[in-house]
Amino acid sequence: MNYLVEKYDRILNQTMVQLGASEKLAHARLKEIERVRAELKKGNNKAAEEKEVLRVKFEELVGKLKSDRASKKELAREKARLEWATVALEKEKAELREERDAAVEKLIKERQHLKDSRILEVTRERESVQAAMTDKANHGFSRVHDYLVHLDALGKAKNLYGQASGTRKCLEMIRDSGTEIPQEMIDVFTKQEKLHEAANLRVNPLSDSDLAISPLLLPSRFVDERFKASFDPYGSNADLIGSEATSQLLTLRDAVEDQYAGQSGEPAVDITLAPT
Repeated sequence: MNYLVEKYDRILNQTMVQLGASEKLAHARLKEIERVRAELKKGNNKAAEEKEVLRVKFEELVGKLKSDRASKKELAREKARLEWATVALEKEKAELREERDAAVEKLIKERQHLKDSRILEVTRERESVQAAMTDKANHGFSRVHDYLVHLDALGKAKNLYGQASGTRKCLEMIRDSGTEIPQEMIDVFTKQEKLHEAANLRVNPLSDSDLAISPLLLPSRFVDERFKASFDPYGSNADLIGSEATSQLLTLRDAVEDQYAGQSGEPAVDITLAPT
């Protein structure tokens, strides 16, 4: 009997121990379940938040997509408008180029016409100046020629007068010395003497103007009298133009040296440095 009681107590104790372990296990499992539930709830909340964020982003993307489509349509319209404007500008550019070419051609013709007209006017003025200078020189040379002709005639007349007078005097001296000389012969030389004496005209001397070169002053449309007062007839007048223009002027020596250098293909030598 005691054996059964002890066995029963032992089995009861074992059962109680197992029940206690089962209760602890149940508490542990309950805690684990609560922890898992908490984590699931936390995960669900996080997933809900992420879903909300994704929904907002999706709505933003949808809005951007709609905006992009509208922008693309606007860009397409703007592109078409720009293409039309480009075509119009190209057409206008071509028209302006044609107008420019026509204007340039007209200006070239007008410039050539003005150049030809100026050349013609300058040529006519030069011809007029040359004709006036030739006429003036001819008058001067004619006066000198007339003076020389009259001077030569005067010399011949003086020589003939001297010969006739000397011959007459010699014949008279010979007649006075006793030699018979006809009076008619003496009268011939007397007539010649009177004839050449009558031809012995006075020759006016040449004036200084006939022997000097004077300037030929002719009116010209290319000459402005307002600026002639500032010219120095005996100076270089270098101050009347700028220093840059003065530095570009070529003297006769520079022109000759440049021409010689261009013909020979060798640099020009300064003749002032050559040994003497």
